[in-house]
Amino acid sequence: MEEDKQQDDGPERFDPALLMQPKAERLAWFEKECTIEHTNLLHVRDVILQTICSPGEGCGLNRLGTMVLVIGPSRVGKTTLIRLLEQELIVRAGERLLREPAHRPFVSISATGPGSGRFDWVDYYTAVLRQVNNPFLNRKPSAIRVRDMREAMEEALVQHHPYAVIVDEAHHLAKAASGRTLQDHLDHLKDLENRTGVCHVLVGTYEMRRFRTVTPQLAGRSVDVHFPRYDATKKEDREEFRSVLWALQRQLPLEIEPLPVSQHWEMLYARSLGCIGLLKLHLIRALALALTEHAQTITETHLRATAPSEDRVKEMLSAALAGEEDLTEPEGADERLLELLGLREKAAVASPTSGNIQKQPVPGAHSHEPGDRNPGRDDIGAGFDQDSHAEQAAG
Repeated sequence: MEEDKQQDDGPERFDPALLMQPKAERLAWFEKECTIEHTNLLHVRDVILQTICSPGEGCGLNRLGTMVLVIGPSRVGKTTLIRLLEQELIVRAGERLLREPAHRPFVSISATGPGSGRFDWVDYYTAVLRQVNNPFLNRKPSAIRVRDMREAMEEALVQHHPYAVIVDEAHHLAKAASGRTLQDHLDHLKDLENRTGVCHVLVGTYEMRRFRTVTPQLAGRSVDVHFPRYDATKKEDREEFRSVLWALQRQLPLEIEPLPVSQHWEMLYARSLGCIGLLKLHLIRALALALTEHAQTITETHLRATAPSEDRVKEMLSAALAGEEDLTEPEGADERLLELLGLREKAAVASPTSGNIQKQPVPGAHSHEPGDRNPGRDDIGAGFDQDSHAEQAAG
């Protein structure tokens, strides 16, 4: 009775009428329509919105094009993030659309071309133009030049002035179909932002870490947004993961509600690494198996049979841990930077042989050790002779 009461007070369950639908429709509903808004997802969405949307947005207010790098592990929920971001941008554009009928809240594309798995600028230009229904694409292919296509795309962005171009699977920019380098691609994106004033939101895996420091210019004009998994070693993350799992459990369209939170949450966490997208994919596969077997609920057998293998999970975990370490700034960053700028003395280090403490030289410092020359000017003749002898010795 206590458990039933707790469930009644918990997350909302699916519409019971769904149970009358064919099994394929029940599975499709859970896969495509069931979205759980959780802490990390909403936080990342809000950070992106704060970056690409000016406060008090007005028709005459121009924003500086900013590149936003949204980086996280595979299957953390980036597709759901993009969908929520698009929905919020549509809401924000409500009044603006009345003033500017040509305005489009966003342009959303993928970095990979159809079936290629690689990034190509022609595919990029085409996808943007198709999103805004630009008539340029109606021209005969033989009459289209890449340069003309790029200029048409730039004009379309200026005309429709979206908040951002959202690029999913952006880590594929490093896997170009042409011989251009990653730096070339990112420089070109930055040039597009300068020409159009439209931000780019690049969403991808930890493979995008190196995008952050490819060029000094990009390092100074891009914003990093980390979309992390839930780390169950932290109490808040563990509780949030269990809460999301419970919400998903309540939405599984089955006659009897399964009990993964109370009985199997650790196994589900281990196989998903705390990535909500991977967790939901596991539940989708378990639901498909249960429906195929005409089962009334999902059992541990279904969960075990559809879990990703240990080897696959280890590979994903290794990439996630490396990415997290790289994106986590160690304490003392300000002091290290001030030291590099010559405003702090370098930390004392122990001599590897004697164990004595030795001071590292400080840039710009005027300390002198015994035997060092005092500052001053040499006689011109003496200095010239010394240099001449040195050149003769070297030659």
